[in-house]
Amino acid sequence: MKSIYKNPAAKATLMSLYDEKLASLQIEYENLDIDTSFGKTRVIKTGNPQGKPVVLFHGINAGAPLTIEAVKELRNDYLLFAIDTIGQATKSAETVLDIKDDSYALWANEVVEKLTISNINFIGISYGAFILQKLITHKPHIVDKCIFVVPSGLANGSIWPSLTKLTFPLLRFMITKKDAHLKAFTKSFVPENDEFMFCMQKALLLGVHIDYRRPKLLTKNNVAHFNKPVFIIVASDDIFFPSQKIEKRSQEIFNNLKEIHYLKDTKHMPSQKTFSEIQQKIREWIE
Repeated sequence: MKSIYKNPAAKATLMSLYDEKLASLQIEYENLDIDTSFGKTRVIKTGNPQGKPVVLFHGINAGAPLTIEAVKELRNDYLLFAIDTIGQATKSAETVLDIKDDSYALWANEVVEKLTISNINFIGISYGAFILQKLITHKPHIVDKCIFVVPSGLANGSIWPSLTKLTFPLLRFMITKKDAHLKAFTKSFVPENDEFMFCMQKALLLGVHIDYRRPKLLTKNNVAHFNKPVFIIVASDDIFFPSQKIEKRSQEIFNNLKEIHYLKDTKHMPSQKTFSEIQQKIREWIE
């Protein structure tokens, strides 16, 4: 199997960044390595052992530590299981799954079964929302509440803004390797002055064979059988998945859409100042 990393040094750099972010959280946690038919999967378990279980799927190549950072205070009330997506720059196996079939649902279901938890609240962030959509399409019985945060898979950004603010700066960076061009690319979706994310994006772009496949958008037929509560958090200035498009399509797709919450003045990647707002909404919805 071909590695997703361009060389061993690139992998070492990204694993070091993963460890750095996890250490910075200053939390008690347990690393679980779950064997699945698709390969080993790392899960970070943290939080209240008596709390309701919450399973988190992260954004593309983001990893579990970044996901926990955004919901860290939920650990006081809930038992969190942050899953490292397989086939991405995480501590899980490098097996790249087919995005067109039910592979993601089968993989995620295997992981959850081996965690031996039930009545689960699921949170899918960005690309992780696509994985959660696969679950409610193919394995709906394991999802108790479905929470999407800046979700992929429901609506995509417009072509011209994507070209001018993302594609062109990215191409310039890949040709020149200059930080100025990388900053022009990341400023559209990363909070200002987030040095860690800048370093991580640079390591990913230079060191990983990026998977640019775009998931097919979810349809009403895919989830017509799913009637559990659905909640969505969108960002007002999300260049990847525009909030108003998400709201419109979600109202058309889901039978039991309960609420859509807007994060004001927020890019695709929420800043630390929004974390408490995100956590408050999740608490409300779970309870």
